[in-house]
Amino acid sequence: MLGYRGCMSVRCLAAPLTVLALLVAGCSGGGATQTTSTTTTTTTAPTSSATTSAAMPSPLTSRSGTPTAPATPVALPAGTKWLAVPALKTRLAIPTSWKAVDLAALREQKGTPAFAKAAAGLGYTEQELADFTASGAVAMAVGPDAGETAPNLLVRSVGGGTFSDGEQLTSGSRGATGTLDAQSKATTPGGPAVRGDWHAPLDGLTVHASQLAVEVSGQQDIVTVAAQDAQTVKKVMDGVVASYSPAP
Repeated sequence: MLGYRGCMSVRCLAAPLTVLALLVAGCSGGGATQTTSTTTTTTTAPTSSATTSAAMPSPLTSRSGTPTAPATPVALPAGTKWLAVPALKTRLAIPTSWKAVDLAALREQKGTPAFAKAAAGLGYTEQELADFTASGAVAMAVGPDAGETAPNLLVRSVGGGTFSDGEQLTSGSRGATGTLDAQSKATTPGGPAVRGDWHAPLDGLTVHASQLAVEVSGQQDIVTVAAQDAQTVKKVMDGVVASYSPAP
């Protein structure tokens, strides 16, 4: 998911900015045939759900409503802030300069003046914004433009089945033209995870992406980071691996 600087805001989504929407659409569930989509993606102003310091742990309730043990404190990596994901009861670290969006909350505003204002502020039609919020993503973060592009991050949950490795996780997103660069298993503060890093040509650019499937409360959450710069993708995803955890 990349945004051209040369267009109105990050409005030119017909090509690179569709990447993260493709990644999200491809994560339909472990072991299932994965497909891609051409929905557009968006950015908004930072939300108050992202905080800049780690909070002390408190008693948690699992997604099923069952009380769980208090969370272990998780330290923020240097240069990051918390992105809270209320819909999943989790949080993760993003760079301090990135903007955060609660897509789940924005989805509920469809058809309201607030939704229209958000779309206009991004240079989108309301339908384009609605198409993206319908993708299933529940949180998003957008970095500053770097050259012609803006790096991005999306979070969603996958119901049913699990991804066993990075190749399976990324296969539907990278498609026939993408190349898997590396895959690994990791342990995040929230639970075990699988990761896949890949790149693919897209309309004259090379898109680099990293996808992480974290098992939390019996289901996998999918985090996707994409940018034109491979080092940006690696740095941001390394921070996600170090911080993805239940919200206190």
